[in-house]
Amino acid sequence: MMDLPMVLIMDILSRLPVIVLLRFRCVSKSWKYLIDDSDLINLHLQHSLANTTNHAMVIRSSYLYLVNFPALDEAVVMDHPLKYDSLSTLVVGSCNGLLCLSNGEGRGKEGTIVYNPATKKRRELPVSKINYPEYFTCPERLVYGFGYDLANDDYKVVRIIQFYNDIPDFYDSEVKVFSLKTSSWRRVQDFPPEYYLSFKRQSGVYVNGCLHWMVILKPDSDKSKLIVAFDLTSEDCKVVPLPNYSAGEVHLTIEVLDQHLCLLINYPTIRSEVWVMKEYGVQESWTKLFAVMQGDTIGPFEYVRPIAFSKDGSKVLLEQDLSKFIWFDVETQRAERVNICGMPSHPEAGMLVESLVLGSRKTHHNKKSNERRRLASANIAALPNSSTTHVVSGRTPDFDNVTGNLKKNQEALDGNQNIRKKGKRDNLEGFLSKGFKLKL
Repeated sequence: MMDLPMVLIMDILSRLPVIVLLRFRCVSKSWKYLIDDSDLINLHLQHSLANTTNHAMVIRSSYLYLVNFPALDEAVVMDHPLKYDSLSTLVVGSCNGLLCLSNGEGRGKEGTIVYNPATKKRRELPVSKINYPEYFTCPERLVYGFGYDLANDDYKVVRIIQFYNDIPDFYDSEVKVFSLKTSSWRRVQDFPPEYYLSFKRQSGVYVNGCLHWMVILKPDSDKSKLIVAFDLTSEDCKVVPLPNYSAGEVHLTIEVLDQHLCLLINYPTIRSEVWVMKEYGVQESWTKLFAVMQGDTIGPFEYVRPIAFSKDGSKVLLEQDLSKFIWFDVETQRAERVNICGMPSHPEAGMLVESLVLGSRKTHHNKKSNERRRLASANIAALPNSSTTHVVSGRTPDFDNVTGNLKKNQEALDGNQNIRKKGKRDNLEGFLSKGFKLKL
């Protein structure tokens, strides 16, 4: 028998799959308190963000599907609370293991939820009435976004509506933010009137505490394209600079790749380029990772979307024309088609990291917000094939505090269960003060 310190126990548990940790919660109340603790949840999230074996691909078609990544072996229908035969559920966004799913602006199966597929925990969003401005009768553009407010340790859903009428360049907007911490909607500053949401993407792209959309400056123009970011902390908008790309007819699409802001620049009938902003907000940090030439390696295509890097960073998983997936070797420019058993037709894919978020007894239910500890440090990870580092949000676990909380929780349990024998109580106190006793 050997005693292990709490710091080592936390590190071991943080590297295990969620399904294993959920089983461990049933071992004892002490284990349940430890696994439910927000420090372990955040440490587990940091490891999951850095470890591709704890990732899955979410495919949207007539249903939602989950595919293990990077195995990409089988597509399994997700049995989520909004699953409905006559509705194709929208994936508003994915952040830290949570999915924001929506079937509309109603209630129940016709509403919107924040859902953790690993723990099956969910939060249902209340209905928020659309306030139509004077002289406007219907919304022209309605987009959503979902992400994490790092400063306030809060997950937020953003709804932006732009209203238009027959008068050119005359439109209004409404921006509302739902906070999981307060469980309420709140109207914030209107969307800047000079920005027009004209692009296909319905959902904002979450990177670095902001949601991003492509916009143009005039409704009747396809020029003057910009990236607008909605800051989830300050709840206002700012412009993110574009890279200096080659002139010509182009289609721009924002994506996220390896937690970086990614820009797909498509030159129709010629090529598609994939750019990444390695240092957020710095125009000079935009780097062209690779280009896919038309008819060269994958045949003719309308567009390709980067989904994720392979484990060693040498390949990128591409989605081609809502029809198939391809592993593309960045160095050799070779492509290999991915065959996924049970994959639906017209798949639209995104990534999901496995986590325990939304499963903690503290997460977004503790009204004494001043008792919550702020983000203390960041987990640093490197972009594949690059020496540049970037910040992955996460908190440094306070192991002394965790151990203290466990002691307090167990003392309360012991007080309510006086029928325990003294020998068992002594053993448990020793277990809490020295760490778990494990057979090695």
